[in-house]
Amino acid sequence: MKNTILALALATAGLAVVPAAFAQDAGNAQQGWYVGANAGYGQVQKGPYDNGSFAGGLKGGYRFAINPDTSLGAEVGYVYLGRADARGQYTQNYANYTGNNGQSKLQGATAGLNLRYSFSPNWYGEVRGGAFFAKGSGLTDDKTNPQNVNFNSTRYYAGLGAGYNINKNISVGLNWDYYDGSQSDKNIHLPTNLYSVSAEYRF
Repeated sequence: MKNTILALALATAGLAVVPAAFAQDAGNAQQGWYVGANAGYGQVQKGPYDNGSFAGGLKGGYRFAINPDTSLGAEVGYVYLGRADARGQYTQNYANYTGNNGQSKLQGATAGLNLRYSFSPNWYGEVRGGAFFAKGSGLTDDKTNPQNVNFNSTRYYAGLGAGYNINKNISVGLNWDYYDGSQSDKNIHLPTNLYSVSAEYRF
């Protein structure tokens, strides 16, 4: 499902290459520079981990109105996806386990696209996706002999959101995002679901 969402977001963005000159009468669509922040709960459910903690991020970009109700944005950001505690047999088989030394950590930069549809002047829905430049650490998926490793990898993220425009400059929203924080050749996988609230300011 997550791969499908990413493919849909990127395919839709690929089709939406109408020049901004055709969208001077933007209607409900948004256009211009924006910055945003979100905060919530990042959950890992893979291998040694089945929990999560506080997570959040910052982003900014430029949004183009491509028809009276739809905008396409290009954005960059940084996300901190929290820490998760190891569990079960992984902790029993990890040498010198003390608790904290089995925790995962995941963060990284993002670069991607978002497609926003305005249902009305106030309400909108959004799909997004792009590259996730992951930096993390944690236990490997080897249950009999787990190791704590650090990794850097370029993976992907994808997400959905809906929100409310308080006025022409400020909006708030609810979001689900998936970050594929993994490096297969080190046998570490920290796929993270981020459930968050967000706020955005448009210039």
